[in-house]
Amino acid sequence: MEVYRWVLGPLRSNCYLFANSGEAVIIDPGWHEGVDEIIRFVEASNLKVKAIIATHGHFDHVSGVSAIKNVLNAPFLMHPADVEMARRAHKSAYRYLGVEPPETPEPEGILKEDVTIKVGSVELRVMETPGHTPGSVTLIAPGEILVGDLLLEAARMASLTALAFKTPVALTGDTLFKGTIGRVDLPGSSPSDMMVSLRKLIMLPPETIIYPGHGPPTTLKEELQSNSYLKMIVKEKKKASK
Repeated sequence: MEVYRWVLGPLRSNCYLFANSGEAVIIDPGWHEGVDEIIRFVEASNLKVKAIIATHGHFDHVSGVSAIKNVLNAPFLMHPADVEMARRAHKSAYRYLGVEPPETPEPEGILKEDVTIKVGSVELRVMETPGHTPGSVTLIAPGEILVGDLLLEAARMASLTALAFKTPVALTGDTLFKGTIGRVDLPGSSPSDMMVSLRKLIMLPPETIIYPGHGPPTTLKEELQSNSYLKMIVKEKKKASK
């Protein structure tokens, strides 16, 4: 499996493409400008895009859905709890940035706990991880993948690398970042739900590669050692088991 990453939009959101055996899914196209590079990459690679997926409904994760869908005609999937948020995403973008992207289309499929999306011979599994938003999800892929890092900045391709890994991957949206977690002080967010979600994430194998919604990738092992939020949860878990 191959994983590619583009950095898009004013909030520098990560957009990912998972590809395997000629099939792909596009995850979190967060801005309408720059997605033409993703479309050209798909067409040049002769990939069949099976779905466009949003890890949650904030504008910096869904504002490019229409632009990609209009060309590639792939179904849009997201958790039902964030659909209304996605409907208002273009207005939210205008309120915060003074730019109004295209409206986000209605989803044609829903993401819930343990739903799987097959990409070639690999299945992406959905884990519900609310907290940042009510409908936040994490997508988990098994090991034996080829990880690429394709960075798109200022609408131009900056670099492309590919390395072989035999480890699981978790695309965590805005739930878990390198060194921190997603905000829980926004409308619809929940600190208590976030703690429940983080407790679920720390049960993944330590070698899991974390691909967050913003910033660089990391590993669960690194976050367990250095992320103060995860360290606190582990400490509480050890204390409770005594």
